[in-house]
Amino acid sequence: MRDPSDNAAAAAKAPHGIADVARSAGVSSRTLRHYDAIGLLPATAVGDGGLRRYDDRALVRLQRILLLRGTGLGLSEIGRRLDTEPDDASALAAHVVGLERERDRLARQLAAVRTTIARIEHGERLAVVDVLDGFAPVP
Repeated sequence: MRDPSDNAAAAAKAPHGIADVARSAGVSSRTLRHYDAIGLLPATAVGDGGLRRYDDRALVRLQRILLLRGTGLGLSEIGRRLDTEPDDASALAAHVVGLERERDRLARQLAAVRTTIARIEHGERLAVVDVLDGFAPVP
């Protein structure tokens, strides 16, 4: 039988409870338990009552999972990526570049829509380049 102090020590090293992690990530506790079951995001520790707990490294892994999931990848491909790109900082830096590119594209779309609204309200002609800026995929 395991010593209860082992659970307490492991839980202390994993300060983030499943409910807080799930809420902050915008996923359910069930999703986190599923990620654990398939080996995608193992819990760092299991505390009293079987509650999963996570350390900072697990939070980084979850962040990477969420970023990759946002690109439309399936869980098995996400797992492969995480296993082949073990350097978290480099992988996250690549995500930053992509997120900044997406932010800039959305800013151009927002400006285009505002320009369209203003021209419609003022009865002005529309220019294709102004109306559709930011809508074409970036190569």
